[in-house]
Amino acid sequence: MYTPLFETSLADLCKQPMMIDANILMVGIESRACDPKYYFENMKELYIQPLFHCFQSIIIHEMVYNELDLECKLFIDSCSNVTTVHEGGLYGVDPQYTTIFNNISEHERVRYDRSRSKDRGEVYSLAYAAYHGINLFSSKEIMVDDIAKDLKDLMCVKVITFDIIVLLAYVYHNSNDNTSCNKGLKSLYKRYCEDVIKRHGLPATLLEYVAACSDYI
Repeated sequence: MYTPLFETSLADLCKQPMMIDANILMVGIESRACDPKYYFENMKELYIQPLFHCFQSIIIHEMVYNELDLECKLFIDSCSNVTTVHEGGLYGVDPQYTTIFNNISEHERVRYDRSRSKDRGEVYSLAYAAYHGINLFSSKEIMVDDIAKDLKDLMCVKVITFDIIVLLAYVYHNSNDNTSCNKGLKSLYKRYCEDVIKRHGLPATLLEYVAACSDYI
């Protein structure tokens, strides 16, 4: 089993600034139109509000912000602990930033062109995090997890995968004596953490995962 919690506890992670990717806020969006349990308001109660309540400082790149739907944008705009950042004209001007950006975009898992919209948020966010020394980046994208392990530029960036967000929400709700979200969180873990469960050797169920991480919360 691999998790960054073995190096830094969940409580200590929440004290550090963290960048987020769009897909962290849009879990279940493919089912939102036909299944009420994936409505944004339900997802917000289930895991988004706990995430934004627990992390003291959340950073979002404007390229990611632009990918969000209106409901997500309105929520982001209402949060006082969120900072929206931009590239700042560094590309092609600052050699260090330009090199970092190019190394990320040229990775075999990315092959990103700056004129393309796909993967834009991930590439710009990772480049910003690496250049400005932000140690935490939260994404559900397998690509991000893979390239962060491959590139020297991203050695100091820990990827906070969706399983950790679900764990945080579980701890948050249950510490407030609210067990009504447990069923929904178990479902999220089973459906949307399937890939990271396989890649990181995590327990198959949320309750087993909580037990395995109990010393690192």
